[in-house]
Amino acid sequence: MKVSFLDPHLTKTDLSELVASIKTGWLVHGPYTKRFEKELAAYLEVPYVIMTGSATAALHMSLILAGVKDGDEVITTPLSWVATSNVILYQRANVVFADVDPHTGILDPQEVEKKITKKTKAILLVHLYGQMADMKAFSALSKKYKIPLIEDTAHALEATRDGYRPGHHGFAALSFHVAKNITAGQGGALVVHTEKEAQMARLLRRDGVMNTPDGKRRMVMLGYKYDATDFQAALLIHQLRRIEKQHAMRQRVFERYQKGFAHVPGITFPILTQGSVHSGHMFVVWVDPKERDRIRDTMEKKGIQTSIHYDPIHLEPYYRETFGYTEGDFPIAERLGASTITLPTYSKLTKKQQDYVIQSLKDSIQ
Repeated sequence: MKVSFLDPHLTKTDLSELVASIKTGWLVHGPYTKRFEKELAAYLEVPYVIMTGSATAALHMSLILAGVKDGDEVITTPLSWVATSNVILYQRANVVFADVDPHTGILDPQEVEKKITKKTKAILLVHLYGQMADMKAFSALSKKYKIPLIEDTAHALEATRDGYRPGHHGFAALSFHVAKNITAGQGGALVVHTEKEAQMARLLRRDGVMNTPDGKRRMVMLGYKYDATDFQAALLIHQLRRIEKQHAMRQRVFERYQKGFAHVPGITFPILTQGSVHSGHMFVVWVDPKERDRIRDTMEKKGIQTSIHYDPIHLEPYYRETFGYTEGDFPIAERLGASTITLPTYSKLTKKQQDYVIQSLKDSIQ
C-alpha cells in the first residue's frame, strides 16, 4: 500500500472558483481577496485579517507593526520551521531562544520569562502541530512586561484553548502552504486588531505604496512585495466555508492515532492539554533518537511517506556557524527534535490507510 505524506482536500467547487477568478483577468489581490479576508476574520472572531503571500511575510510584518528594530530582542522557540526565527533577523534584531515543554513541544512560558530583558520587544510563539500555546500564561507575561505577542498560527487555524482562538491576544500569522489544512499552494494572512494596524499592513504588503485621491500611486513608507493573488483567495473561499466538516474528519484521524499508539512501548506523542481543541494538522510520534532514521527508512520501504517536524533551528548549519549554538543549549527541544517522526495526517486519509500506518510503525519499533 502507498500512503503519501500529503493529499490536499480540493473539490470541483474549489477548482471552479479558481478558474472563474482567473477568467476575470484580475489576478492580483482584489474582490476575492477582500471577501476571503472578511470571512476569515469572522471565522476567527478577530477584527481584521490581511492576506499575504506567505505566513513568513505575515510574521515579518507583525514584527514591524510591533516596533521591533535593530538590536532589539525577540524571544521564540527553537522547535519550529526556520522562518519563525529568520524573520527576527530580517529586522536586524536578536533571536533569543527559550526551551519548550517536554510534554507538548510548545514554547514554555516559564522558560520565556527567564529570558526577558529590557531589550525584549516581542514574544513570538508557535502553536505547534495543531495545539495552541498556553495563551493565558503568555497573555499574563505580555501584560506584566508590556511586551507584544506574535502568534505563529501556521498549524492551528481551527484550534482553540481555554475558549480562545488564534489571534485573540496579539498579532497572528496564518499559512496556506500546500501542507496546511486549507491551502492555495502558498499564501498566508496576518491578524491585526486596529484599523491603523490594518492600514499599515496593507501598505507593508504592497511596497509601501498607496493610491491617492487624484488617481496616482505614492510610496509613503518602506514596504515589501508581500501580497497574494486573487486566484489564491478564490481557491481558499470554499475550503474555509467547509472547514468545520474537514476539521471533524482530521480530528477523527488524530484520535485514531492517539488510540492506536496509546501504551505502545517505544512510542510516545504530545499530550493534548485540558481545555484544548486540536486542529488535527499533524500527528507526530516520538521514538528512540538512535532508531528514528532506521524506522523512517523501514516505513518508506513499506510505501509510507513520513517527515520530521522539526530539527531544532539553533542546530541548523547557519545558526551554528553564525551564532555559535551547540548541542546542549536547549536540551528538551533537541531531544524532541531528534525523536520526531511526522505521520501522514489529512482529512482524506482512509481508515484502511491509517491502520496500515499504525501497524507498520508498531512493527518497525518491534
